Amino acid sequence: MPRSSTYEAVLDASLFTPAQLQPTAVGRLAFQAGTRWMRDHVCSHRTLVHEHRVGFVLWSWQLEYVHPLRFLDADEVRVEVTARVRGPRASQLEVEMTLEGPSGVAVRTRAASVPLRLSGDEALSGAPRPLPDALAGAFHDDETERTPHRSRIRAMRAGFARDGEQLASGRTHFRVHRHHCEVADQWYWAETLGFAAGAREELVMRHGKALPGLRRALAAPLRRVDVTWLRAGQFRDLFEVRTTAHRVGDELAFVHELWLADDEGGIESGIEDGGPYAVVVERI
Repeated sequence: MPRSSTYEAVLDASLFTPAQLQPTAVGRLAFQAGTRWMRDHVCSHRTLVHEHRVGFVLWSWQLEYVHPLRFLDADEVRVEVTARVRGPRASQLEVEMTLEGPSGVAVRTRAASVPLRLSGDEALSGAPRPLPDALAGAFHDDETERTPHRSRIRAMRAGFARDGEQLASGRTHFRVHRHHCEVADQWYWAETLGFAAGAREELVMRHGKALPGLRRALAAPLRRVDVTWLRAGQFRDLFEVRTTAHRVGDELAFVHELWLADDEGGIESGIEDGGPYAVVVERI
């Protein structure tokens, strides 16, 4: 049976919107959960980076809101996390987390990361490499899956174009400051969920009068968030979030592309051809 780590997380008002746990807060809880599983069963994050010269870059993440959980519903949640290596030669690390409240599982996440061989510099720069045998061997047979994790972002966007109706689009700018970063002055991936949420709110404020159906995106809880990160932003980078809202049946879907912009508000030379840094899909 795959090993799990289970513990209690105390809740406070800063983690919530009026409707639910904030996506950024869930991201932080999920990162802590994965780090805790690694410490409990393989090695600590510090040991992984400092002694083994191995890091992980998050590539794909899914958040599903299963049952309602608001601030007044509970004092704490039960966190359960499992992990496994996936793909040929342990080329991915997949971590799954659930948060359980009084009504059962409220939140479920799944993260797929790519291992890096770190160069040893302060920026924690590195190149993709399969997990070293000494670390891969710490995973049990039932924590190993040869088929790789696949992102659903491309198929979802194709479905919106095929089956949905585009309602509005817009652009919002955010700069990466140090409180958005981790220790190497590289953006902390969970903060990009906040950039996307802010861009959604801006879009609704701009177009909600003409398109009343958009307004529920300010009050109704999210059902699911899917993200893929294609490269990392750095301290002081300015990003342009290009947001498109779709109606798909009774559902609202917001697609956010995060592009690097220059300080005059345009796209930096050479970046346009390289594509976005991240794509976030929110569904309501």
